[in-house]
Amino acid sequence: MKTYLLVALSAFFAISLLAREPKPSFPNAIEVGGSELIKRGEYRYVYRLFFQLYDAALYAPDGASAEDILSAETDFRLQFRYLREIEKSIILKSADRMLEKNLRASERDLIAERVEAINEAYSTVRDGDRSSLTFQRENGTTLRINGDPVVTIGGDDFARLYFQIWLGEQPISKSLKNTLLGD
Repeated sequence: MKTYLLVALSAFFAISLLAREPKPSFPNAIEVGGSELIKRGEYRYVYRLFFQLYDAALYAPDGASAEDILSAETDFRLQFRYLREIEKSIILKSADRMLEKNLRASERDLIAERVEAINEAYSTVRDGDRSSLTFQRENGTTLRINGDPVVTIGGDDFARLYFQIWLGEQPISKSLKNTLLGD
């Protein structure tokens, strides 16, 4: 009984500390390629109740539906601000696990070379670093780290499949997905 009470009190204390942390605060609109994108939602991703990893925001044109984004029928950006250091190997392992959960083997094979190219471009991030993945129908998906473009990966199919990590049927967090898409 004492152990249960101690665990419950620890969880309550941790949750109350998290509640006092400032919420994400991304701008309401950004410009991408001469077009205005509106923030659909923002979310703080916390791993295992204690580890605040990053803030994320999703931007899309005004009036774009969740289906437009999920089917890569519109331009959009997924923006991140990191709250602690995360090793490149952990980022890649997590992404690979989520792609495996969300994609059939044939879909993973279809984008395997492009996933390898974007994986090469990722780096370890530190507290305060920013990154974004911007899909533009005419260009593909561009990874930027701290504002600098690192790599652009072509193909609407890549965007539809790769963004499953955060927006798929089995995303890294269902509440992150629902909040970003505004569901």
